[in-house]
Amino acid sequence: MANYERYLPPWMTEKPVINKTKEFIQFKGQIKQCIYSNILASYAEEILTKIESSKINEVVYGFDMEWPVTFDRKSKKTALIQICTDHSTCYLFHVYHIIKLPSIFVNLINHPRVRWSGVCIKNDFLKLGRDFNIDVSGAVNRIIDLGTYTNQVLYFDSSIKWSMANLVKRLLKKDVNKDVNIRMSNWDNINLDQNQCMYAATDAFISLILYEHLRRFDKEDELQIN
Repeated sequence: MANYERYLPPWMTEKPVINKTKEFIQFKGQIKQCIYSNILASYAEEILTKIESSKINEVVYGFDMEWPVTFDRKSKKTALIQICTDHSTCYLFHVYHIIKLPSIFVNLINHPRVRWSGVCIKNDFLKLGRDFNIDVSGAVNRIIDLGTYTNQVLYFDSSIKWSMANLVKRLLKKDVNKDVNIRMSNWDNINLDQNQCMYAATDAFISLILYEHLRRFDKEDELQIN
């Protein structure tokens, strides 16, 4: 990076204010949840219809996944796939007990007009591919890794590694609820409780709004942000 002075907005130079009460980001839109393959296919078709009817050449969706946490080196199967299409709608696809993902959902994942925004989600997609023996190459090639994007757009050192919580604190001056009791809960349980649903939807929502925030500082036509 060349050595020259660059104007930095106040939020990048101010010392963080420590609040006595944390302001957690929370998704406030509609959560559409499903546990059956046919409903998953129906929701995938619904999203594809949105894409095809959009006048925008390329859409960006927030993405995240959850699976049961184990204390050995074995990774359990993907349990939940979260897709946030906008500020008003987030889909929660519970896939732990589904043997084969519908082809229309695989088409959605690899759709050439969709970019997937999230933190370290390349590994999520690769895991999804392994767990269900599906092709995820289209998705992997169209990922917006928010850590990499932050470093590029704001001219940070490329070696800096970001967690979602740190990005939210640094960029949005808010906090993310990472309650360990929810984060490490039983995601393979079909009957997710309200706290689990809100946690999962909020993570996908944050993946979307972080991209929208960073996009304001992106002055390049094309960026390699995978």
